[in-house]
Amino acid sequence: MSKLPLLILFFLAFIITLSCSSVNEFGKRRIGFHFEKIKPNSDPIAYTIVDTSKMYRQISLINTFDHSNDSMQNQYLKSNPTYLKFYENGRVGKFTNIDVTDIDDLNPKKAESYLYTYKKGKFIVQVYFKNPQCGECFIKETLSKVSKDTIKMYSEDYIATYIKIDIPKSYLIYKPEW
Repeated sequence: MSKLPLLILFFLAFIITLSCSSVNEFGKRRIGFHFEKIKPNSDPIAYTIVDTSKMYRQISLINTFDHSNDSMQNQYLKSNPTYLKFYENGRVGKFTNIDVTDIDDLNPKKAESYLYTYKKGKFIVQVYFKNPQCGECFIKETLSKVSKDTIKMYSEDYIATYIKIDIPKSYLIYKPEW
C-alpha cells in the first residue's frame, strides 16, 4: 500500500480530533459543536435563583457515596477557592486560582465554560470535563437555592455548596465568548 493514502488518512484523523474541542489563549476548554448542548436560559425565573452581578464561592464538596475524603477536600477548597459566575443568556464560568479583587482575573476567558437553563421548574447546569473513560464529557447538575446567599449543585456523586460574594459593579464589564 502506498504511503500517500496512509498519510491522507492520518491527516484527516488529526483534523477531526482537533475539531472535537478547543482551548482559548488561556488554555481553557471550549466545547465544540459536536456536543449535545442544553438550550441557553430564557426563563426570567432563573434570575431569582442566581444573581448575575455576584460571584459564588464554593465552600464545601460532599461525596454522596464515600465521605472519607470530604474533610480533606474541603480543606483544599479553603486554600484553593473555586468560584462560579453566572452570566445572562445561560452561561456560567467556573474560575479557579484567581484573585476576585483583580478585575483581569474575572475575564470569562479564564474560566471553564458551562451552560445553564431553567426549565419545567428545574435549574440545570451543564458541566463539561475531561475523563479517560469518556474523553470530553458533560453531566447535568441540578442547582437549588438554599437561602438568600447560598446555592447547592447536585450531581449523582457530589453535592457542592456555594455562597454569594459581592464584586464591584465596575467589574461587570465582561461577556462570555461561548
